[in-house]
Amino acid sequence: MVGLRGLSRVAVVVVVVALIAIGVLAFLLVMQREAAPQPSIVTPTSPAGSPTPTPTTPAVSPTTPAITKKDTLKVAIGTDLDTVDPHGQTTTTVLNVVRHIYETLLWFDAGGNVIPWLAERWEVSQDGLVYTFYLRKNIKFHDGSDFNATVVKANIDRWIDPTVRVPLRGNLGPVKGAEVVDSYTVRIILSEPFAPFPRAVANYLLITSLDVIKRFGNKTITDVIGTGPYKFASWEKGKRVVLERNDEYWGQKPSIRRIEWLIIPEASTRLAALLAGDVDFAYNLPPTDLERVKNDPKFVVLNPTSNRIIFIAILPKGPLKDPKVRQALNYAVDKTAIINNILYGLGIDSQSPLPPHFFGYAKMDPYTYDPQKARRLLEEAGFPFDRRLVLLHPTGRYLQDKQVAEAIQAYLSRIGVQVELRTMDWPSFVATITKPLDQKDYDLLLLGWGPGVADAHFTLYEQFHSSRAPPAGLAAAHYNNSEVDSLLVQARRELNEMKRAELYRKAIEIIWKDAPWIFLYTQKWFYASTKDLKDFWVYVDGEMIFFDRAYFAG
Repeated sequence: MVGLRGLSRVAVVVVVVALIAIGVLAFLLVMQREAAPQPSIVTPTSPAGSPTPTPTTPAVSPTTPAITKKDTLKVAIGTDLDTVDPHGQTTTTVLNVVRHIYETLLWFDAGGNVIPWLAERWEVSQDGLVYTFYLRKNIKFHDGSDFNATVVKANIDRWIDPTVRVPLRGNLGPVKGAEVVDSYTVRIILSEPFAPFPRAVANYLLITSLDVIKRFGNKTITDVIGTGPYKFASWEKGKRVVLERNDEYWGQKPSIRRIEWLIIPEASTRLAALLAGDVDFAYNLPPTDLERVKNDPKFVVLNPTSNRIIFIAILPKGPLKDPKVRQALNYAVDKTAIINNILYGLGIDSQSPLPPHFFGYAKMDPYTYDPQKARRLLEEAGFPFDRRLVLLHPTGRYLQDKQVAEAIQAYLSRIGVQVELRTMDWPSFVATITKPLDQKDYDLLLLGWGPGVADAHFTLYEQFHSSRAPPAGLAAAHYNNSEVDSLLVQARRELNEMKRAELYRKAIEIIWKDAPWIFLYTQKWFYASTKDLKDFWVYVDGEMIFFDRAYFAG
């Protein structure tokens, strides 16, 4: 290398300038690479037992699909499809299957933020009553027809048609109608502001073709036509659903040509199929086998967090009307021990009435396990220890629900509170909890609440606004606080997300202190795949898994 001392002054200047230019160019290249959008794909190749991959959403722009060793993916699920009607969905697992076929105007990114999808952008009027969607062009349905504004309007019209069975109609909010502005611009009109509307559109409004809507009218749709990466091929009820790759897909083409969803109701049988190599991915496996599968190097375990929060509703009757008593019951229960010993780790300790990934979540100081403090609070409140409380609970509905109820009974007995367990089948349970307060002969209720959209409105309003108490709604604790009511109404109409989040924080602080629930945990799931299956991704709700970017590594 030549030293600077051997060069002329001019040459030195040239060299220095060149070095500076090279350095600047290198810096700019690094910054450009860091700033460029990266595909949000998770490859769950982490060692068994490591943290679950973060829920992600794939990038919209097409990229080259990965080369796959196998072109057929076999997936074990526990629930058969009840309907393929895009507007008739009620069950998350069924929605998971058909969402590979149908798409929505908007979707979610990894953080739960709403992003463009079939609509490339959208605007909201200042009064919050009109949403204008600007649609992507050159998108075709599986029947060859065009996706456009007329199609979107037809889907909205069907959604709000009272003669059509749409079980989740209310979750889209107060939709009044739709107007076609031009071929690729459509307005959706609300009767009043509804802040969660974009999130609701991203989750609930599945789009099918105009021909399908015209042919079926208000009857149940049975022809499955969407714009998604897979086409509906066949359905053997009770056995399997088969999807075939859409080679004309507008986004990235899937690597895997065929997905077979095998209907296997028993969790233990699904696990056996996975272990035997008969399926590549299995949903909802037995928690008792969690460690066994985690420690098997042939598999990758996922424990995604769901939208479902589990709690004990405390009815405001007799001594339970006193917030100090309700706080005491929270301090009496060791939630960490329940999660570790009964759920095998498949839960997250509640530090809010919301799951931690929800919009509007605010973390509170936890009710730590402190039986001495619990007993002291009860004594200060004058709790009648000779009174027996009745705890109503289902069995088989939630993860280890009967065992959790038994643990609650045991913990409360340690502070002198007598609890009688009352077990019911699900239909009887629902009939009982939907009665008015004065017709209820129990005091405590084990329940889970898991809306399809991870937005505070769908839990806080439905569980803590006084208007939603049974029989009008399913607010199981019959909670009634006028200040919370006001905050929740303001929040659902507030279009500024920062202001809305602050309104929810204020409401949560009041709810947490009032303790209408024994706040337990957010439920997690137990899924597993073969180690060679890569790049499937977890939806933001923690329950649905998507395979449109998946491939089998060689």
